[in-house]
Amino acid sequence: MKITMHKFMAKLQTARRELWIFIAAALICSGMIVVFLFFYFNAYKTPYMQKEIIDLSESWQYHTEEGEMKTLENLRSGPEIKVNEVLTLYKKLDENILQAALMLRVNHQTVSVYLDEIPLLTAERTSGNNPGMSLEFILLPENYAGKTLKIEMTSPYDIYAGRTGPIFLGDIPSLEAYALSNSMRSVIIMSMCLLIGASTIVMTFMEAANGFIRSQNLAIGIFAIIWALYYVCTEYIVFQFFSPLQMSYISLGLYFSIHLPLTLFFYFSFRRYQRCLLPMIALQAVFMFAAALLQAFNVAELPRLVNINNILLVGLIYVIVLAVLEAVNKNRLMQLSLPFLVVAYVSMLYNFKVFYTRSGVVPYSYRDTYFLFVLFVLIYSMQQFFSNHYRRQKEAEILQLTNNLAKENYEQIKEHLQQVGSLKHEIKSHLIAMHMYLNNERYEEARHYLDAYTYEVSKVIEAEHHNHFLVNAIIDILLQKAQKAETEVFLTLPPCRIGIPDPDLYSLLNNILENALEACAAVPNSRERQIHLTIARKEPYLYITCENSKNNQANRIDNAREARVQLKTSKADSQGHGYGLFTISGIVDKYQGLMDVDYDDISFTITVAVKDE
Repeated sequence: MKITMHKFMAKLQTARRELWIFIAAALICSGMIVVFLFFYFNAYKTPYMQKEIIDLSESWQYHTEEGEMKTLENLRSGPEIKVNEVLTLYKKLDENILQAALMLRVNHQTVSVYLDEIPLLTAERTSGNNPGMSLEFILLPENYAGKTLKIEMTSPYDIYAGRTGPIFLGDIPSLEAYALSNSMRSVIIMSMCLLIGASTIVMTFMEAANGFIRSQNLAIGIFAIIWALYYVCTEYIVFQFFSPLQMSYISLGLYFSIHLPLTLFFYFSFRRYQRCLLPMIALQAVFMFAAALLQAFNVAELPRLVNINNILLVGLIYVIVLAVLEAVNKNRLMQLSLPFLVVAYVSMLYNFKVFYTRSGVVPYSYRDTYFLFVLFVLIYSMQQFFSNHYRRQKEAEILQLTNNLAKENYEQIKEHLQQVGSLKHEIKSHLIAMHMYLNNERYEEARHYLDAYTYEVSKVIEAEHHNHFLVNAIIDILLQKAQKAETEVFLTLPPCRIGIPDPDLYSLLNNILENALEACAAVPNSRERQIHLTIARKEPYLYITCENSKNNQANRIDNAREARVQLKTSKADSQGHGYGLFTISGIVDKYQGLMDVDYDDISFTITVAVKDE
């Protein structure tokens, strides 16, 4: 049964409609998942256990050691005071909660808490030592309502002196639920960053093992891991795992370390301006190691070096300018990543403004924007990794395929030359024999002798069948096998362009023709064994039609899709056969094509159309 072009185009339209239906269904499912995740994570924001909790951040009175009483509207931004100067805060507790407690976060400060001058938390004031970072839970007595809460705080560091933060009142389960829920988002993103960094580093070493070194991926992988660990250092949950001094060293140590691998990422990604980044890399490396040594030998503590580190981070604008120049010079990675970097950098500058002007609680929004930057780089790196892996795999397949075809062609050419040489050697004897028959007027014998000689000459197969090398080689193999199997082959191979990669083209044609040869081999009468092969183009598709004789009944399973027909193998060894059509179907799907199968009692026809632009 012949396949018409109209039938193919109709099926192609059906396939396109099904594709759009699939896309619509995928979008609907994605939307439902997003809605579910929104409600799910919203539960973390207001957890069930958070029953009794009150924010005490508003309406406080305060004074310094020599100042008068003033009003502090909100603890989210404290007054500027001198180093080691004591800030004293007052607030009357009117709320009444059973088993109440206070939760406050202390950031490089010494804090003492009193209730009507009764000490609840006292800390020894030190003029020079690092008090660290901590999260304090302070139990209140049962009769605390109506009494005045007094908090004294001081810091040996200028940038932390007088800084205040939110204070919460509630029972212990509610406060712990609040701390956990506010930290959950950062913990999730930290886990994602750790996974991103580890995945990128693993991919880098896998590529290096194959001789393809991408140092920028190693740098961004290290940056992602450092960033992940730093990301949660300002969250409530982390304070419960480390001592105040450990929290200070870990948080600031990671903060001082993040800029060097980031700059190295740009250094290894740049193509024209690498040398311009060397001074920045040297400066950042020297500062990072110098800060570690100064802290190790108690010469200068990390909190005193924060301002210097912030100056270096502000200097990241220099890196952005060079990245812009790289993007102008068609550095694709910089063109794609630059918007993410600019957004992250602007967000970081805004956070600096809030921090140094004390205009509110630092939102740390730059953490999220840098996470998006890292996520993009990972996606880009994964695309490059799998693209290179696929390319190397295809190159290896093509090399193996070329070697196999070269060997087969060598044997065929060798056999062809032997046949030609034999004919050349025997042609003199054949001419003498023909001359004897004709001289003796034995014309009938001469005619039979000439027919036999012509049949021998016809066995020497013509070597050129198609303008595409691979197709020509496959046809050569087909004709050799068909001749041995006493199968007649009819070819319709007009010259045409073929752009499908060689491994896929070979797999497609080889499976079609192997199936045809095996089907013909089952036909008892050799005169009925035929294969008709047509390869042609109708832009942008490459069409391959193969019709072959058959003897056995095809076992058919109708698929739900009209454009797909599966056939069970009729071979006795069904475990090892029957995958030809499956392979063909996979290649057709890969190139957004169509496959059609038709058969009757004596013939089998397969037609495939693959997009070959």
